[in-house]
Amino acid sequence: MRPETPLPLPACWPDADTYISSLLSFITTSTIFRNLCGGVHILDFLTRIPDLYTTVLPQEWRDFFVHHDIGVVLDLLMREDIDALLRNITGPANSHGDDFGGCWRGAPVLPPESLLRYVNDVRRHCLRREFPRLPIPISNTSNSQPSNNNNDHNNHNHNNGNHDTIPQHIAIGMKPKKAHEVAHFARYVDALSDYIQQQAGGAEDISHIVDFGSGQNYLGRTLASPLYNRQIIAIERRQNNISGAIGKDVLAKLKKNKTKKKNQGKKENASGDVEVAAESDSAVSTSRNGEEVRVEDEKEGVIDLDMGGCVGRNNGRTAYNAVVKERHGYKGSMDYIEHDIQNGYLEAIVRHIVEPSSPPSPNGQNPQSQRTCKYPNSPPGSESNTKPARVMVISLHSCGNLVHHGIRSLILNPSVTAIAMIGCCYNLLTERLGPVTYKLPILRSLHPRLEATSNAYDPHGFPMSKKLETYRHEGGTGIKLNITARMMAVQAPYNWGPKDSETFFTRHFYRALLQRVLVDYGVVPVPGIGGPIGDVPLEGGGKAEEVASGTPLIVGSMRKAAFVSFAAYAHAAIEKLSRDAHYGRAIQEKVYGLPETVFQGYEARYAVYRKNLSIVWSLMAFSAGVVESVIVVDRWLFLREQTEVKEAWVEAVFDYQQSPRNLVVVGIKG
Repeated sequence: MRPETPLPLPACWPDADTYISSLLSFITTSTIFRNLCGGVHILDFLTRIPDLYTTVLPQEWRDFFVHHDIGVVLDLLMREDIDALLRNITGPANSHGDDFGGCWRGAPVLPPESLLRYVNDVRRHCLRREFPRLPIPISNTSNSQPSNNNNDHNNHNHNNGNHDTIPQHIAIGMKPKKAHEVAHFARYVDALSDYIQQQAGGAEDISHIVDFGSGQNYLGRTLASPLYNRQIIAIERRQNNISGAIGKDVLAKLKKNKTKKKNQGKKENASGDVEVAAESDSAVSTSRNGEEVRVEDEKEGVIDLDMGGCVGRNNGRTAYNAVVKERHGYKGSMDYIEHDIQNGYLEAIVRHIVEPSSPPSPNGQNPQSQRTCKYPNSPPGSESNTKPARVMVISLHSCGNLVHHGIRSLILNPSVTAIAMIGCCYNLLTERLGPVTYKLPILRSLHPRLEATSNAYDPHGFPMSKKLETYRHEGGTGIKLNITARMMAVQAPYNWGPKDSETFFTRHFYRALLQRVLVDYGVVPVPGIGGPIGDVPLEGGGKAEEVASGTPLIVGSMRKAAFVSFAAYAHAAIEKLSRDAHYGRAIQEKVYGLPETVFQGYEARYAVYRKNLSIVWSLMAFSAGVVESVIVVDRWLFLREQTEVKEAWVEAVFDYQQSPRNLVVVGIKG
């Protein structure tokens, strides 16, 4: 099960420590990388003098890009054989037969060596993303597991067929991307559970799997189905998601569609989308920290929670017997807990389901020894056959700090034996160490959201590991990634095709051009050295630092029809912004009535910059693959630093082309 290397490293690295040392050196010493990943913002592209294209990129790069369209540039960044190009450029004259004849892709110049070396540095510092597919089982059996391989980053698997197949009634509501993720990650979690049991000599299995942020519970439903028959505890903070998930459980035939009576039988609910009412389907308890926890039980309906924080029903025996019958029959089960996860402490919350208490004694009191909950493999009273619960915490694409909470749960909870976490939405991570410093002061912006997030100093934020927290470099101590860098890390440039590339290049160009209009007409200020970028109000007359504390000007999503021309986009965006509580008045007074010819003039005048913007955006997205690698490595390092953790690794668990956030962080206690 455990891969040959703890990190999915490119073949050029001998071991993880050598890779990490080089990775941290690269991100703290490369000026171009630091500016492309967090030092510039696309809204600034058409408003700064000198422009960002001239400021950030070396002259020899710009001279080379003049000869090629954006498609060729993308090929160079992600698909071209860089080693061959470097050998041709740096080797002795004609030693390689002048493979390129001084030309490349029909242009009279070769790519500059500094560009090729930068591309090579980014590629070799990105973790590998391909994975070997595992078949979806017919029954709950264990198979051999994947290990990291040595294919190039862009050589992703394209296999199809029945490997992604989930029974139709289980896959209800899943889009193809979700079905692919769930099929492969469920298989991986099941195999990991078997691996942990095997490592323990077969005596200690995983009793429950806790899904952090379960949403519609697609993953948990699959794991609880006859494919795997796992006991699932789904923790979700939104009641409507839990209700929808239970409705899908009914349609998937994993939960009986019982007719619930309310008000003495006057009202029934037997629809497929089960309506969950607190009076009938759930109970409310208070966890150790005083937070309200709602528990939904798939097996018994209502769960009563006793004073000891353990599950009981009537005298406790009904719930015990139901659970034991299912477990001895190797049938899966699901329980839902409504809870807003704020940290990694789960013991008091999960205990309600994982470790049910013994029935109360005749005098109505439970001594402390009897209220130390044990996972029952036999009916109540057979204490000699009980054993502690062993829980695995998993998550499929948890946003922001939720992955950090899941990873820390391995350290904070005695019952948690293992974790397997896949993250996403790195822009929602918080920051521990304060603002980033930049090599070029002119690029340091005072965007209000950038300032707010950089100064969060959140103990739950990035970085997790001591290694990154204490790393010393020329800019100070500690690795810092601002929100701009983290937002770029969720891009997937290896999946870009010509059509969708053109679409979002157009979107970014129009937004940057609109910013130019807003600057020219006095809606937002002109960004200068140390000044705010983009979305900051001009009115109020304060200094840059004071103005930057305002609310950012956000256009948000627009309909497809808005992108047929810049005039159409500008009219739609201005109409939307005119209703904004903070900027509506300024928008209405200064730009609301501008005729279409004004916007057509802007588009014609700045069209020459569109390609340059596309090149910078492509370089930002390409470089941000290293940012994602830093975030994932930090999580692995945190696990490696903990004495309780016996094994920790990272590997890909599904296809990058289907779902680019495909790296799972695994930790197992000793």
